[in-house]
Amino acid sequence: MKVSVNNVSGCAREVHVEVPAETVQGKVDGIYGRISREAKLPGFRKGKAPLDVIKKQYKSAVREEILHHELPEFFRAVLLEQKIDPVAQPQISDLQFEEGSPLKFIAKVEVKPEFQLKDYKGLKIKKEKTSVTEEEVDKALENLREQMAQFIPVEDRPSKKDDLVVMDFDGKIGGKPFEGGKASRYPVLLGSQNLLKDFETNLEGITKGETKTFTITFPKDYGKKEVAGREAEFTVTAHEIKEKKLPMVDNEFAKDVGKCETVKELREKLEAQIKSSKEVEQRSKMVEQVGEKLLALHPFDVPVSLVNMEHQRLVQQGVDRLKRQGVDANKLTDQQKQEFVENLRPMAQKNVHMALIVEKIGAAENIHCDDKDLEAYYAKVAQGAGQPADVVKRYLKQQGNLDSIKEWIEYEKALDFLIAQAKVDAA
Repeated sequence: MKVSVNNVSGCAREVHVEVPAETVQGKVDGIYGRISREAKLPGFRKGKAPLDVIKKQYKSAVREEILHHELPEFFRAVLLEQKIDPVAQPQISDLQFEEGSPLKFIAKVEVKPEFQLKDYKGLKIKKEKTSVTEEEVDKALENLREQMAQFIPVEDRPSKKDDLVVMDFDGKIGGKPFEGGKASRYPVLLGSQNLLKDFETNLEGITKGETKTFTITFPKDYGKKEVAGREAEFTVTAHEIKEKKLPMVDNEFAKDVGKCETVKELREKLEAQIKSSKEVEQRSKMVEQVGEKLLALHPFDVPVSLVNMEHQRLVQQGVDRLKRQGVDANKLTDQQKQEFVENLRPMAQKNVHMALIVEKIGAAENIHCDDKDLEAYYAKVAQGAGQPADVVKRYLKQQGNLDSIKEWIEYEKALDFLIAQAKVDAA
C-alpha cells in the first residue's frame, strides 16, 4: 500500500492511502466467490449461477462490503504500520473505488499530543485544615431537627414566619394570565425564600380561608424573561396554616435520626461526617491547585474530538443536575441553552488537558489499578448505594464499564501520588 502521513496540527493527522488494484481485486473476487456459492437465483441451482450474472446482480452489494468491511481492515493495517493510535473514529474523505482500480482515500484522525513531562514532583500547594467546631456540630444537629419537623394545623391566629401556608394563587400581568402564574394547594414555608421575598411577605398575617390580592414586581434579572421587571397582580386564598414544631434533642431523637444510642454518640457521628466532608473538599482544592500548576508547566494542543466527547459528558451531567433540582432543561430559552452549553466548553478543554498530563505521569511512575483497588472501589460504591458489594460488582461488570473504572482509579491514584509528592503549606 502507498501511504503518506501529513501533520495537520499538533494532534491532527491526514493519512493518504492507496491500496493496489490487485489487492483490492483479490478481495472483490473472494466476495463474489462466496456469493456465488451461496446465492439462490431464479433459473439456477444453488451455487451454479454464472459469474457474470452474479456480478450484475450483486455489484453494489460487493462495493458496500469493500467500503464498510475491507476498507476499515486496510486502514487498521496502515495504523499499525505507521504506529498511529487515534483517539476517535477517522473521518474518511476523497474516496475513490472502482473494480480493477486502486482503492484511494484520505483519513483524518487525531492522536494524543507528544510532550515532555516537566518536574511534576514538589509542586507547591496549600492545604486547608479539617478540624470541626462545636458550632458546626450544633448546626448539623439543628438541620436534623428541621428535617424531622412536624407541622401542626392552627385555626386561631394569622400566619407568621416559619409557618407552612397551603394556598391557591392566580397571577396576572396587565390583566392576562402568564405561564407559571397559577397553582392550587401550593405549600410554601414562610421565610424559606422558595418564592419571591415580596410574595412571601404578603402571605404573613393571612388567616385560614382568607382571600387576599396584592401586587409585586418581578426582579429585572428574573429567570423568565417574559415576566422579568414586570408588575404582577396575585390573588391568593389560604386553605391551611400549619405551625412548625421541632423535636426535642434527646436519646430517642438520636435513635430515630442517627441510629445512635445517645445524643453524645449522635454528635460524634455528625462530627465524623463533617470531618469526612471537609477532607473530600480539602483534597478537591489540592487537586485543583496541582492541576493549575501542571497545566502551566505543560502547554500543548489537545485533540478536539476528546474535548467534544468530554463537553457532551459535562452537558449531560449538567442537564441531570438541573433535573434533580426540578428544572427541565428543555424549557430554558434558546439563549439560556446556548450559554449553558458554551460555558462548559472551557472546562471540557481543561479536563482533557489535565487528564493527558496525569495519564503520562501515571505511566512514568508505573501506577496501575490492581484487584485490591477494584475491590475497594466496589465496596465504596456499595456503601453509598446501600447494596452488597458482590451485587454492585456483578452489576458493574455486566455494564461493561470495567476499563473506564480502571482508568478512573489509575487517574485518582496518580493524583494522590502528586499530592503526596507536593510541598504542602498547611493553611
